[in-house]
Amino acid sequence: MAAFLPLTAIRTIGWRRWLTAVSVLLSVWGCSDPAAEENEALRETIIEVHDEAMDKIGYMFVLETRLKKLQPSPDLPADTLADSIAALQQANREMFGWMNQYQTLYVTGDITQDTRYRRQQLEKIEAVSTLTNEAIAAAEHILSAN
Repeated sequence: MAAFLPLTAIRTIGWRRWLTAVSVLLSVWGCSDPAAEENEALRETIIEVHDEAMDKIGYMFVLETRLKKLQPSPDLPADTLADSIAALQQANREMFGWMNQYQTLYVTGDITQDTRYRRQQLEKIEAVSTLTNEAIAAAEHILSAN
């Protein structure tokens, strides 16, 4: 059972009609909507940034646990330790807060509004990613010094 026209059907239909049909199909298939492409690219970027940051959540928990075991000292003031733990916890809250409000499907029937929404969401998840990376770097710095 073939999913294409057999060669004998081409002779029956006529090669000009067949060629016209193929041309129309290829032109329709070849034409793409730049707005839809941008929207899809934004969606993919959002997911990539999210996935990269989300992969670090477990590691942040490990860092937080290790920091909580440290005792303040003259080289490691209690407020520095508490700030680093709080930063890890805040990054975690921000990630899950972003995930709870993010709409994965089209928000409206208007692609330009949806694209605007996705740009805003990309900014938000990039901010979460930056917060995550900064919290991890600070915690790693403290732990490497002790």
